[in-house]
Amino acid sequence: MLFPFLVSLVGLFFLLANAIRFYMTCKNRDVLYHIITAYLVLLFCVELLCHIIGFLYPNSNFFLSHYYFIFQFITLNLFFYKSFSSKVLKQIMAIVFVSVLLFLGYQYYDRPSLYWEFNLIEIAITSIPLLFYAVYYIVLNLKKHKHNYFYFCNGLIIYVTSSAGIFLSGNSESVIFTEPFVLDFWFFNSLFYIFYQFLIYKEWRSLNFRRKTKKKLQW
Repeated sequence: MLFPFLVSLVGLFFLLANAIRFYMTCKNRDVLYHIITAYLVLLFCVELLCHIIGFLYPNSNFFLSHYYFIFQFITLNLFFYKSFSSKVLKQIMAIVFVSVLLFLGYQYYDRPSLYWEFNLIEIAITSIPLLFYAVYYIVLNLKKHKHNYFYFCNGLIIYVTSSAGIFLSGNSESVIFTEPFVLDFWFFNSLFYIFYQFLIYKEWRSLNFRRKTKKKLQW
């Protein structure tokens, strides 16, 4: 299991690098930039704990998945809420947001033991709305010829679709082969995560390149 773990560490490194890049350049930036910065920092904290606990106590870090999916749901809901101008869409988003959190709160109240397990319903209801918002964001801004956060949204769609698909299909513990090393579906989840972080890096480069270009034109 060492090789898949090392691959997941590469994803963690890219996440840390992206969190640092956004944090170091977030001064005087718009609210969306700050939300992505908070998103990356929060996820790094969860991922770091997940790796430490998973290494020291294998299969004892499942409870951290709840923080990952809920933090992602909250921060990215805020990101898309601030991105859209339609009042009707914002009202729908607010209703979905509150409904999801209330449902999850009741679920954990009703079944406290679920805290220590993967919650497939949680994964579904926190991932599917984000996919709809990301796709709508891309379509909406294509019509407006605006390209900010395109890399980010495309990466989000690819990663959330693949990750949720692995979890919801029940293949998260399936082993593909054991020689010359153990390879399971977590490995592919890590690869998609690395690609997601690469697209976030591309987004960071694109946003900062445009900002520098704009400043030069103003001079």
